[in-house]
Amino acid sequence: MKAIIDRFEDNNLAVLELNDQSGNMLTISRHKLPSNACQGDILYYQDGVWTIAEEETTQRQNDIDELFNSLLVRDDNEDDSYQDDAYSKDE
Repeated sequence: MKAIIDRFEDNNLAVLELNDQSGNMLTISRHKLPSNACQGDILYYQDGVWTIAEEETTQRQNDIDELFNSLLVRDDNEDDSYQDDAYSKDE
């Protein structure tokens, strides 16, 4: 089973989003996870043990960062275009 750590609650619970269906959540005791588990980590459950998929987690974070940065660049370009239009109307 594959899951992503959505959040931690009350310092002892982990809420996981299961990969089988969007929005399918599972709440487990935090102590069942590796001690270094963080929000956003991708996990696999096999033979009664949760393990962090380090490479997948890193790739996912890189993909999210790239998407976020592309949105910032696009937003900056739209702001520049708006300002150019505003100046040309005043002239």
